[in-house]
Amino acid sequence: MSGKIMRGLAAGLLALLAAGAAWGDVGLTPLGGDAALLAGSSCNVVVVRSDAGLLLIDDQRARDYAETRGLLDANYHLPVTEVINTHWHLDHAGGNEAFATAGATIVAQDNVRARLSQPQYMTAYARLIPASAAIAWPGKTYRDGLTIRFGQEEVRLVHIANAHTDGDTLVKLERANVLHMGDVYFNGLYPFIDLSSGGSIQGMIRAVEAGLRLSDANTRIVPGHGAVARRAELMAYRDMLVAVDRDVRGQISRGHDLATILASHPATGYALEGDADRMVAAIYANHTLPGGAAPVPAEP
Repeated sequence: MSGKIMRGLAAGLLALLAAGAAWGDVGLTPLGGDAALLAGSSCNVVVVRSDAGLLLIDDQRARDYAETRGLLDANYHLPVTEVINTHWHLDHAGGNEAFATAGATIVAQDNVRARLSQPQYMTAYARLIPASAAIAWPGKTYRDGLTIRFGQEEVRLVHIANAHTDGDTLVKLERANVLHMGDVYFNGLYPFIDLSSGGSIQGMIRAVEAGLRLSDANTRIVPGHGAVARRAELMAYRDMLVAVDRDVRGQISRGHDLATILASHPATGYALEGDADRMVAAIYANHTLPGGAAPVPAEP
């Protein structure tokens, strides 16, 4: 992959992620049961209420803590006692330090703790992300699955390996019939596959298929970014991933290089915002680079 293409893709990614609030006005929207959506400046946060406190699914960037805490105080007047990270990226887990300092337990898949505890080089950003403070590391981790009883809600955590990253969690609220998919699902946007954090197109497809199995026609499906969706929209997103991956793999098998594949525009026939070429380049790299995904770092 040429340096010019990489610089262009990185610039597009940074612009998209910096947009943040363009994906939705900040506020709280009921989802059903004791759950509500906080459409934050950096990501979608799901809030679950109990008599004793609040559980958050994702907690935005560190700079968004005042926004998040202010909305929670205005609506609930309860402490945050648990935070679930859907993955390690700091637009979703950057609030860990502040919430943990205030008394919350951070919960995540094992690889999230491993990545937050060490510096991470993200190729897509061309940037080294420093390790988080130790208090921000998840204090409760799991390998494959975990169920938490929180108030009246049964919270089911399901890990899908090597999807958006190597530490992704799908979170199903069984009573509310709400599914938070983190960045496995970008609704209305071309997805970002973080190869440098162990992500892969095959894992993204597996994760979306797992989300389809966890949902029904009435499930409110919360993406990491974008509007709340229904199962039919998630199916269309799955079909897009499968079709583009099939096209790219077919062209690779015919000896086409990245520039030739990008020129064929295999992902531009969809009503999605963002950078289609960035996704195609990630799929190409996934199928052509040795190993296809980065290893999990050892925890210090």
